[in-house]
Amino acid sequence: MELIHIRLKNGQDILGVDLGSCVGCANIKNPVQVKIHPTQGFYAQSLLLFSEESSIIIDDSDILIKSKANQRGIDCYNSFFEEVQERKFLDDLEDESEEDIEESLRALIDSKDAVKH
Repeated sequence: MELIHIRLKNGQDILGVDLGSCVGCANIKNPVQVKIHPTQGFYAQSLLLFSEESSIIIDDSDILIKSKANQRGIDCYNSFFEEVQERKFLDDLEDESEEDIEESLRALIDSKDAVKH
């Protein structure tokens, strides 16, 4: 498993598992967008939170930089997925009411603004 960092031309930073390049594109499994809060530091957000898919394809024309992820990127990526597993957030949604889901989503969004990395 090789974790890669992609900087898109629109400024987004994406970390994910490289599934191998296709002609004129990159195929990325479990993509996570890394964001920087001006006062709180780094945090990550899944690009496929509401999708049944687990990978994305990005055209080379949209990519500014593609390289192997450094240790900071690896740590951020692993931390994100450890947090998701601990919360069992995605698996527990099926058993919750709409009100509980909305409350969980609001708590998750609020926690992203408060987490320091």
